Amino acid sequence: SSSLCGPGCICGAAVVRRFVMAEAMPKVNAAPALAAPLALARQGYLRATQALAPYPVTETLSKLAAHPLVEQLNTKKELLLALLGLVLVFHGSQFTNLLLCTQVSLALLYDRVKGSIMTIYSDLQAAHEKMKADAPAEEPKDTSDEKSKHAKKREEKKQAAEKASWAEKQKDDVEAARKVLKVLDSERLSAAATEVLAAVMACLLVIHGGFAQKVVVAHALVKTLAERVECLLEFPGYEDLRSWTSILIRLTLWVLLLPLAVVAAPFALAMDASFCGAQLATEHGARFLAASGKVEDAEAFIASPRGLMAFGGLAAFGTLWQLWTWAAGGSIAWYFQLVYLPALVMEGLLSLL
Repeated sequence: SSSLCGPGCICGAAVVRRFVMAEAMPKVNAAPALAAPLALARQGYLRATQALAPYPVTETLSKLAAHPLVEQLNTKKELLLALLGLVLVFHGSQFTNLLLCTQVSLALLYDRVKGSIMTIYSDLQAAHEKMKADAPAEEPKDTSDEKSKHAKKREEKKQAAEKASWAEKQKDDVEAARKVLKVLDSERLSAAATEVLAAVMACLLVIHGGFAQKVVVAHALVKTLAERVECLLEFPGYEDLRSWTSILIRLTLWVLLLPLAVVAAPFALAMDASFCGAQLATEHGARFLAASGKVEDAEAFIASPRGLMAFGGLAAFGTLWQLWTWAAGGSIAWYFQLVYLPALVMEGLLSLL
């Protein structure tokens, strides 16, 4: 019997161990910890809306958008962008961090970040309308100077009832916050936050230099030059392989410009700023002249030899000018610094990161 008991006891212990392992892991009820933050969030939203109620922010912004000066600036948008191009031609390399951060954001992350932010904005608008609908209506206040004793007693009873029903009020706030969270899409919010953080990290990576910065400069040069080179080259008999010839041109430019950006970084940066500025000045300047009636067709002028000569002349002059400024250890004149003050402040802030 002892021989049978031994193996039987061992099997029983194994069964007990398997049962314990199969048992679900006990969990801690953390639901009460969410009540206070959710109620506080809703109360904070209500207090903020009440504080901003006397100030018509939306109406002020709409009036600002309809201001004659803003409308005039919108009509002169092409001229402003052309002037921005000239600024980059002359002093673009003085705003290295701002230029590279803008280029990497536009080239790699702008479309995705813009789509994510617009989606979250629409969700937040829906949540705002939901909380606005669920907000309690304000009771009219008694503005009389004299109050009867009965009115005071009723007010005291009301305050006591409010203190007694604090738990119920918190429960209502939690339910309202839950409704709002159901309106928001957690996955889209997480995706938007991830895209924004990726854009910030990419900017920081480029600002701190290294090979990543060289790649961004080379990418900007390839993108600008590829469009111009494709207009000058043709491949008779290979029209059906146009997409592949375009890739071949870009690959050739990468082979030439990436080593240049690594070996001669100041020269490549001057080229980047000058080429970007020349493109802005040529394209938007032609559109502004077309709107003024001085040029018949802006797109035809940009694609014409004159447009290419204007682009090449501005790019070459800007590259030589900025390279000479860098070699001489020069900087921006003080009167230009006054004009560029907002951009200089942003450049300084980016340099601190």
